[in-house]
Amino acid sequence: MKRITALLCGIFALSSLACFAQETPTQLPDAPAPAATTSAGSVYSQPTQRERFRSYIAQTYGLRSIFEAGLHAGIAQARDNPSEWPEGAAGFGDRLGSAYGEIVVRGTTEYALADLFREDVRRVRCSHPCSESKFKLAFENTFLARKGDDGHEAFSISRFVSPFAGSAIAVNTWYPAGSGKGDIAKEAGVQFGLRYIRNLIW
Repeated sequence: MKRITALLCGIFALSSLACFAQETPTQLPDAPAPAATTSAGSVYSQPTQRERFRSYIAQTYGLRSIFEAGLHAGIAQARDNPSEWPEGAAGFGDRLGSAYGEIVVRGTTEYALADLFREDVRRVRCSHPCSESKFKLAFENTFLARKGDDGHEAFSISRFVSPFAGSAIAVNTWYPAGSGKGDIAKEAGVQFGLRYIRNLIW
Protein backbone atom coordinates (compact mmCIF):
# COMPACT_ATOMS: atom_id res chain seq x y z
CA MET A 1 0.00 0.00 0.00
CA LYS A 2 1.55 3.22 -1.00
CA ARG A 3 1.84 5.88 1.65
CA ILE A 4 0.43 9.37 1.36
CA THR A 5 2.74 12.35 1.47
CA ALA A 6 1.13 15.71 2.09
CA LEU A 7 1.78 18.31 -0.61
CA LEU A 8 3.46 21.40 0.79
CA CYS A 9 3.16 24.50 -1.41
CA GLY A 10 4.09 28.00 -0.19
CA ILE A 11 2.44 31.13 -1.58
CA PHE A 12 0.40 33.89 -0.06
CA ALA A 13 -3.24 34.33 1.11
CA LEU A 14 -5.71 35.31 3.75
CA SER A 15 -5.69 36.88 7.18
CA SER A 16 -8.50 37.39 9.64
CA LEU A 17 -10.55 40.59 9.59
CA ALA A 18 -12.54 41.99 12.50
CA CYS A 19 -16.14 43.08 11.96
CA PHE A 20 -16.87 46.77 11.56
CA ALA A 21 -17.22 48.88 14.70
CA GLN A 22 -19.76 51.69 14.72
CA GLU A 23 -19.00 55.34 15.38
CA THR A 24 -21.46 58.11 16.09
CA PRO A 25 -20.34 61.46 14.65
CA THR A 26 -21.05 64.51 16.72
CA GLN A 27 -22.96 67.39 15.12
CA LEU A 28 -23.71 70.96 16.13
CA PRO A 29 -27.40 71.99 15.93
CA ASP A 30 -27.11 73.98 12.68
CA ALA A 31 -24.03 72.33 11.26
CA PRO A 32 -24.28 70.73 7.79
CA ALA A 33 -24.41 66.97 7.64
CA PRO A 34 -20.95 65.39 7.46
CA ALA A 35 -19.99 64.34 3.95
CA ALA A 36 -19.60 60.70 2.94
CA THR A 37 -18.98 59.03 6.28
CA THR A 38 -18.98 55.26 6.11
CA SER A 39 -22.02 53.69 7.71
CA ALA A 40 -19.91 51.04 9.44
CA GLY A 41 -17.51 53.61 10.82
CA SER A 42 -14.40 52.09 9.27
CA VAL A 43 -12.82 52.20 5.86
CA TYR A 44 -12.25 48.98 3.95
CA SER A 45 -8.77 48.27 2.67
CA GLN A 46 -7.37 45.40 0.61
CA PRO A 47 -4.94 43.06 2.43
CA THR A 48 -1.22 43.53 1.95
CA GLN A 49 1.00 40.72 0.66
CA ARG A 50 2.39 40.32 4.19
CA GLU A 51 -1.13 39.88 5.58
CA ARG A 52 -1.93 37.37 2.85
CA PHE A 53 1.18 35.34 3.62
CA ARG A 54 0.67 35.27 7.39
CA SER A 55 -2.96 34.25 6.97
CA TYR A 56 -2.08 31.58 4.39
CA ILE A 57 0.29 29.96 6.89
CA ALA A 58 -2.21 30.15 9.75
CA GLN A 59 -5.22 28.93 7.75
CA THR A 60 -3.44 26.14 5.86
CA TYR A 61 -0.87 24.79 8.32
CA GLY A 62 -2.38 25.74 11.69
CA LEU A 63 -4.24 23.71 14.30
CA ARG A 64 -7.61 24.30 12.61
CA SER A 65 -6.36 22.54 9.48
CA ILE A 66 -5.01 19.64 11.51
CA PHE A 67 -8.38 19.33 13.27
CA GLU A 68 -10.23 19.49 9.93
CA ALA A 69 -7.91 16.87 8.40
CA GLY A 70 -8.46 14.58 11.39
CA LEU A 71 -12.25 14.92 11.12
CA HIS A 72 -12.07 14.32 7.36
CA ALA A 73 -9.93 11.20 7.92
CA GLY A 74 -12.38 9.92 10.53
CA ILE A 75 -15.30 10.31 8.13
CA ALA A 76 -13.37 8.56 5.35
CA GLN A 77 -12.40 5.75 7.74
CA ALA A 78 -16.03 5.27 8.78
CA ARG A 79 -17.10 5.17 5.10
CA ASP A 80 -14.17 2.86 4.23
CA ASN A 81 -13.16 5.32 1.53
CA PRO A 82 -11.11 4.46 -0.46
CA SER A 83 -11.93 0.81 0.18
CA GLU A 84 -8.51 -0.25 -1.11
CA TRP A 85 -6.78 1.38 1.87
CA PRO A 86 -6.40 -0.64 5.09
CA GLU A 87 -8.39 -0.26 8.30
CA GLY A 88 -6.91 0.59 11.67
CA ALA A 89 -4.10 3.00 12.42
CA ALA A 90 -2.33 2.46 9.09
CA GLY A 91 -5.46 3.30 7.11
CA PHE A 92 -6.23 6.31 9.28
CA GLY A 93 -2.70 7.59 8.69
CA ASP A 94 -3.15 7.30 4.93
CA ARG A 95 -6.49 9.11 5.07
CA LEU A 96 -5.12 11.81 7.39
CA GLY A 97 -2.23 12.52 5.01
CA SER A 98 -4.63 12.60 2.08
CA ALA A 99 -7.03 15.00 3.81
CA TYR A 100 -4.21 17.33 4.83
CA GLY A 101 -2.79 17.27 1.30
CA GLU A 102 -6.21 18.30 -0.02
CA ILE A 103 -6.29 21.22 2.43
CA VAL A 104 -2.86 22.42 1.26
CA VAL A 105 -3.86 22.24 -2.41
CA ARG A 106 -7.17 23.95 -1.62
CA GLY A 107 -5.51 26.81 0.26
CA THR A 108 -2.87 27.39 -2.41
CA THR A 109 -5.44 27.30 -5.22
CA GLU A 110 -7.67 29.70 -3.31
CA TYR A 111 -4.80 32.18 -2.96
CA ALA A 112 -3.84 32.00 -6.64
CA LEU A 113 -7.41 32.47 -7.88
CA ALA A 114 -8.18 35.18 -5.33
CA ASP A 115 -5.16 37.11 -6.57
CA LEU A 116 -6.22 36.59 -10.20
CA PHE A 117 -9.82 37.70 -9.65
CA ARG A 118 -8.99 40.36 -7.05
CA GLU A 119 -10.95 38.70 -4.26
CA ASP A 120 -10.31 39.34 -0.59
CA VAL A 121 -10.79 35.94 1.03
CA ARG A 122 -9.73 36.94 4.52
CA ARG A 123 -12.07 35.44 7.08
CA VAL A 124 -14.61 37.95 8.43
CA ARG A 125 -15.25 37.79 12.15
CA CYS A 126 -17.90 39.59 14.15
CA SER A 127 -16.87 41.30 17.37
CA HIS A 128 -18.88 40.79 20.55
CA PRO A 129 -21.69 41.56 20.97
CA CYS A 130 -22.48 40.44 17.43
CA SER A 131 -25.82 41.04 15.72
CA GLU A 132 -24.99 38.69 12.82
CA SER A 133 -26.06 35.05 12.83
CA LYS A 134 -23.13 32.64 13.31
CA PHE A 135 -24.65 30.34 10.69
CA LYS A 136 -24.88 33.21 8.18
CA LEU A 137 -21.28 34.29 8.82
CA ALA A 138 -20.06 30.69 8.46
CA PHE A 139 -21.88 30.42 5.11
CA GLU A 140 -20.44 33.74 3.88
CA ASN A 141 -16.92 32.68 4.86
CA THR A 142 -17.43 29.47 2.87
CA PHE A 143 -18.82 30.84 -0.39
CA LEU A 144 -18.43 34.65 -0.49
CA ALA A 145 -15.51 37.07 -0.69
CA ARG A 146 -14.99 40.84 -0.55
CA LYS A 147 -14.46 42.55 -3.89
CA GLY A 148 -13.73 45.99 -5.28
CA ASP A 149 -12.52 49.11 -3.51
CA ASP A 150 -15.58 49.16 -1.25
CA GLY A 151 -15.19 45.55 -0.14
CA HIS A 152 -18.71 44.48 -1.08
CA GLU A 153 -19.47 40.78 -0.64
CA ALA A 154 -20.14 38.60 -3.68
CA PHE A 155 -19.90 34.99 -4.82
CA SER A 156 -16.27 33.85 -4.65
CA ILE A 157 -14.80 31.94 -7.57
CA SER A 158 -11.69 31.04 -5.56
CA ARG A 159 -13.62 29.70 -2.59
CA PHE A 160 -15.90 27.65 -4.83
CA VAL A 161 -13.24 26.18 -7.14
CA SER A 162 -10.49 25.43 -4.58
CA PRO A 163 -12.18 22.40 -2.89
CA PHE A 164 -12.62 20.80 -6.32
CA ALA A 165 -8.93 21.44 -7.04
CA GLY A 166 -7.91 19.75 -3.79
CA SER A 167 -10.07 16.69 -4.39
CA ALA A 168 -9.07 16.45 -8.07
CA ILE A 169 -5.36 16.41 -7.20
CA ALA A 170 -5.97 13.76 -4.54
CA VAL A 171 -8.07 11.49 -6.77
CA ASN A 172 -5.69 11.76 -9.73
CA THR A 173 -2.43 11.57 -7.77
CA TRP A 174 -2.47 9.37 -4.67
CA TYR A 175 -5.90 7.75 -4.69
CA PRO A 176 -6.06 4.11 -5.88
CA ALA A 177 -6.37 3.49 -9.61
CA GLY A 178 -9.95 3.50 -10.82
CA SER A 179 -11.08 6.55 -8.82
CA GLY A 180 -13.02 8.95 -11.03
CA LYS A 181 -15.11 12.10 -11.33
CA GLY A 182 -17.68 10.86 -8.85
CA ASP A 183 -14.99 10.65 -6.18
CA ILE A 184 -13.87 14.21 -6.97
CA ALA A 185 -17.40 15.56 -6.48
CA LYS A 186 -17.91 13.60 -3.23
CA GLU A 187 -14.60 14.75 -1.78
CA ALA A 188 -15.32 18.36 -2.72
CA GLY A 189 -18.73 18.10 -1.02
CA VAL A 190 -17.07 16.81 2.15
CA GLN A 191 -14.60 19.70 2.03
CA PHE A 192 -17.39 22.28 1.69
CA GLY A 193 -19.19 20.77 4.66
CA LEU A 194 -16.09 20.61 6.83
CA ARG A 195 -15.08 24.17 5.94
CA TYR A 196 -18.55 25.37 6.96
CA ILE A 197 -18.25 23.52 10.29
CA ARG A 198 -14.76 24.96 10.79
CA ASN A 199 -16.05 28.50 10.16
CA LEU A 200 -18.95 27.87 12.54
CA ILE A 201 -16.76 26.66 15.40
CA TRP A 202 -13.94 29.20 15.06
